Amino acid sequence: MAKIQITVNGNEVEIEENSTIADFINERNVTGKMFAVEKNLEIINKDRYETEQIKSGDIIEIVGFFGGG
Repeated sequence: MAKIQITVNGNEVEIEENSTIADFINERNVTGKMFAVEKNLEIINKDRYETEQIKSGDIIEIVGFFGGG
C-alpha cells in the first residue's frame, strides 16, 4: 500500500494511505480517555475516528489532558 506524508504535533510522519484517525491512534498506541484529536484546525469528535480519513498533507494535533495540582 502507498504511503503519505502528514504532520503530527509538528513532526513529519509517514503513514499508510487511506488511514483513518482510529487507525492512526491504534498504530501509535495512543491510550487513555483524556485526549483530543485535531485535524487541520478542526477538533474531531470521537464518534468520527473510525470514518475520518487522513489525507496527504493533513496536520494532526493530539493533545492529552492531565489532572493534578
